[in-house]
Amino acid sequence: PFGTSVNEILHDCHADHAFGIQVGGPSGVFIARDEFDRKLAFEDLATGGSFIILNEGRNVLELVKNFTHFFAHESCGFCTPCRVGTALLQKQFDKIVDGHGSAGDVVALEELCQLVKNYSHCGLGQTAANPIISTLQRYPEIYQSLLKKISYEPGFDLDAALEPARKMANRDDANAHLAQVEE
Repeated sequence: PFGTSVNEILHDCHADHAFGIQVGGPSGVFIARDEFDRKLAFEDLATGGSFIILNEGRNVLELVKNFTHFFAHESCGFCTPCRVGTALLQKQFDKIVDGHGSAGDVVALEELCQLVKNYSHCGLGQTAANPIISTLQRYPEIYQSLLKKISYEPGFDLDAALEPARKMANRDDANAHLAQVEE
């Protein structure tokens, strides 16, 4: 019930060793252990009843990835900040989670989150970045552990994109795409 602290709920369901909590469904927020004294209430942790308890074994970013893909798929497409923004959030988040991100990509993700949140017309776009924002704030070490120690990695791999053309031309050298076609 409203007014109940997260600690009380965790104690009642014997989840005393929780790593974090996700409150409010996909558009809600994640809270860390040091915030378990917060209360379910409109003025603190507003929720419609969704409450996911995470232990140390749960991959928090996999859950965020699921939410991010959900929002990109569910955008109605009416406004550009949501239509394009949720797709870009998905792509940028996936790049980081898949181990191809750099510190610069995290900064770009944070900026994109604010753009989508501030300029979308409806609640979906305005809250789509909440899972990313709240995990960046509360679990930065998880993101840091996935980053490459480079300043930037391009989002497009030309060599991989040309691989089908090399196979079609029966060429396995790097210059296959430069070969002249005889007429």
